[in-house]
Amino acid sequence: MRKLFFMLLMAAVTTVSVHALTVVNTAGGLSERVSDTQITELTVTGTMDARDFLFISEQLTELTAIDLSQATILPYNTGKALYGTVTAYGANEVPRTAFFGKKLTSVSLPAGIQSIGYAAFAGCDLLQSVTLPSTLVYLGDYAFAGSGLTSIELSSAIIDMGKGVFSRCEALTSATINSRVVGSFAFLGANTLSDVTVGAGVEYIYEGAFNGCKALKGITFDPACHLYRIDQEAFINSGLENIDIKSLTVGTVGDWAFAQTSLSSLDLSDGMTYLGEGALAHNPLLTTVTLPGIGHEGNDSGRAGEDVGGRRRGAPTPVHTLTDIKAYTFAGDGNLNAGDLLKKDVVTIGDYAFYNVTANIDTMRLPETIEYLGDYAMAGMTGMKVLKTDAESVPELGINVWAGVNQPSVPLIAPSSESTALYRVADQWMNFFFQEEDVLLGDVNGDGAVNIADVTTLIDYLLGSDIQINLRNADCNTDGSINIADVTTLIDKLLSGSKSMLLHRIGALLAAQFPSTSDHLTINDLALRAGETRTVDVTLNSSGNDYIAMQCELVLPQGLKLVAAESADGNKHESYSIQHDVETNVYTLINVSMTLDRYVNDGGVVRLTVAADETFDGMSSELKLANVMLITPEHAILIADDATATVNNSSAISQITAQKEVAKVRYINVAGQESDTPFEGINVVVTTYTDGSTTTSKVIK
Repeated sequence: MRKLFFMLLMAAVTTVSVHALTVVNTAGGLSERVSDTQITELTVTGTMDARDFLFISEQLTELTAIDLSQATILPYNTGKALYGTVTAYGANEVPRTAFFGKKLTSVSLPAGIQSIGYAAFAGCDLLQSVTLPSTLVYLGDYAFAGSGLTSIELSSAIIDMGKGVFSRCEALTSATINSRVVGSFAFLGANTLSDVTVGAGVEYIYEGAFNGCKALKGITFDPACHLYRIDQEAFINSGLENIDIKSLTVGTVGDWAFAQTSLSSLDLSDGMTYLGEGALAHNPLLTTVTLPGIGHEGNDSGRAGEDVGGRRRGAPTPVHTLTDIKAYTFAGDGNLNAGDLLKKDVVTIGDYAFYNVTANIDTMRLPETIEYLGDYAMAGMTGMKVLKTDAESVPELGINVWAGVNQPSVPLIAPSSESTALYRVADQWMNFFFQEEDVLLGDVNGDGAVNIADVTTLIDYLLGSDIQINLRNADCNTDGSINIADVTTLIDKLLSGSKSMLLHRIGALLAAQFPSTSDHLTINDLALRAGETRTVDVTLNSSGNDYIAMQCELVLPQGLKLVAAESADGNKHESYSIQHDVETNVYTLINVSMTLDRYVNDGGVVRLTVAADETFDGMSSELKLANVMLITPEHAILIADDATATVNNSSAISQITAQKEVAKVRYINVAGQESDTPFEGINVVVTTYTDGSTTTSKVIK
């Protein structure tokens, strides 16, 4: 029994020793030194050449670990092809397909290795890690393609890479890249690659480098990185959500480089001169892009101030940057806000460049430098509301540039009347709407009049309501855009226009144009003496109607002035715009922010603060609210009856004691100066009451 156990033990030891072999080799002699081709582990010292690698490739089929760290690879060239048709093999090079498809789980490469040949470790799907020596300068095509690597680090010594070096590495999750280049299709189809760090020495990302890397959401760049070129399809069909190349020196982004990604925004490097065909196409989440501005002329690699051809460059020279938007550049980017995208250097827009960019764009602007728009360049831009061109000369066009756009409903704004005349008769351009001289600016709802209903309609439109407006009339300040500035301009227009016509004349026009309502304002009589200030609430007696806005004229006797108009219940979301005609002592009040459901059953609509100066004689006189317009949520205008109140110095004492009394009123102008009397222009009125509370409002003198 003991003898049997001893024999089994010796057999096991013999088996282990046979399957882990160390060989001191002389180049070309490995086949003579390894007799058991079933070994799983091999350590080679001494010298090797291509013949030894061929022996390993063809004979050592069970090999799982190989250590070549102490070996030196010599050149071999006898004119006889060993691998394919290749006859010459260099020193310090792992030959092509040397370990192709092996079961390797562990590899230690020679310390002095400089090159790894074509597909040398391709298909080694059990190989999870490998350390690349610092002497390595070249990785051949598909060197590790389809291997089981989970991470890789490329040193700055690597100056070149072939195609697909790490393509189809489906377990690869991280890559730290310091090599000069990221080779063509380097990580093609590496679906799990999610963590990529690009070092300072990387200058080029070649074609298709990260094509199809679905897990790649972003890239970390070293701040000192000098990346000059991103080649075609570099990130196409990847999961890229953000990439910051604005601060880099990227001069070229190739065709379809960022197509079919998850990017939501992208700022391109200033000085970039080439943005390729379809570079940002078919990105459904892309909303903003910033094109490059003026750049600087550099040397061949883009860095000014370095030695080039034996001479030293001086300071960089400013140059014009991106002049051409290539074909399909933004095609299919449905959510792109392209209105202000094009910079003044842009000369041509290629075929289908903005095809089916369907986002709502208040104003699409063409720069003064534009000369040509290609076939279907802006076809399908159905969200474009205004087209504004700064080009005095009419740019040439390809075919069907605006196919699918309802051109007659889109105003075209040209830089001058002379250029407008040219656009009116130019092929395709003539199909846009051209603003006539008699356009009624401010008539947003197109009812033929400019009033408070136009303000509420415009506000609802800007807030995103699905409401039809007259776009050409809504551009109240004629700057080519429709925004909140037009609301301000329209309110100013209404305020300034109110004092240009007699009150009874305004009332007659309103009564003739709009229906009346039994709903009405009520204001209580007011007792007031010279030098005193009082507040009084105006209520709205409504039968159940809702209102979102109001305009009226407040007519005061001479000697009285309106100090403030504010929400009766202190609602800070409601505010009144005020215009004062000093000559008639009439104040126009506009509120476009009334809260629904607050005015039923005699709800307070506005609190007025009125002051009497020394000229007020105290005799009985009348305060009036005239030309009252109430606006419904449907933007309909209803005319209410005038409301009046008596003002004297002998009655209604019990009423005013029920109100809060004013202790002090201060006026603050836009420069921050304070006074007891109003400044010319806009005033912020701060009213302090006897109970210590304060209110603020705005008044225009």
